[in-house]
Formats: sequence, structure tokens, C-alpha cells
Amino acid sequence: MFRRNIRCGYLLVALLLLAGFANAQPTVVVRPQGGYGYFHSGVSENNGGVYHAGLRILLNAGDARRFGLELTHFGVKDGDEFTSIGILLEERMWNWFNRSIGTVGYFGYGADSDNLVGLMTNLGWEPNWEKLIKPFVTYRSDVIFYDKITTVNSLSAGITIGF
Repeated sequence: MFRRNIRCGYLLVALLLLAGFANAQPTVVVRPQGGYGYFHSGVSENNGGVYHAGLRILLNAGDARRFGLELTHFGVKDGDEFTSIGILLEERMWNWFNRSIGTVGYFGYGADSDNLVGLMTNLGWEPNWEKLIKPFVTYRSDVIFYDKITTVNSLSAGITIGF
């Protein structure tokens, strides 16, 4: 099941890339990221450290706005793992402040490896450099709607690669 979800994610990323290259002036942003934080489960005592690693593919929607897809893998301290795939909107304000929000599906989470829905937000720093590659650092918050709400709060860092 995990492989099927990953294949669907790759297909969505490929379609998004093709849509970006179909524009007169294609602007695609690829954003690998990783981070570490705190996992708080509303249904178990499985609270503690969590890491994440993922990739965003974004298209420009104006000077400071982007939209796209995100694929992220989470690992919890006791060995549990799950994956999120979702759509997101992103905006950069004041030439350095990055904020984003997205609706996300969380796959392989829960006692029965349920496929759940949730909300992801980011607030952070992204410099206004006119370079191909630039860093970013954000506070990431994931809210997973399960029997009781589960939260993941983490610090995320990565690079932005623009084409």
C-alpha cells in the first residue's frame, strides 16, 4: 500500500511539472526539506521525538505566491512511520517571511494504518536572494484529525531551488 501511495505522489509531481513547463515563462520551485520536532498523539502514549524529510514542487502564482504539492515522510521515536501528501499555498511577505498552509492526507498512520486528513502550516524565514539556490527555515505544524487530534510541531530547514 505504501508503494502505491508513493507512485501516486510521483505521478502528481510529474503532472505538476508538466503543467509548469506548459506556461510561456515556466517557473518551478523544488524544495527539499527535513526537520525534527515533537509528536503528540491524542490516542496513545506515543509522544516524543519525530523527524521528517520531504519534497515540495511549487509553481509561481504571482510575485510572492506559489502553489503546489508536498510529499513528506515522518518517523516517530518508537519506529512508527507514515507519509503525507497534500496540496499547499505559499506566500512570501516583506521579502523574507515565508508562510504556507495546506490540506494534507496522512497515509499509514494509526492503529489500522488509516488514511487520514489533516492541516499543515509553516511560518519562517526565506531570504530574498536572486540566486538559483537559497536556504529556508520554518516552524512546521501538522494537525492530524484522528479519533482525537494528533499534532506534530517541528523545526524544518532546507533549500529552495528555482528553475
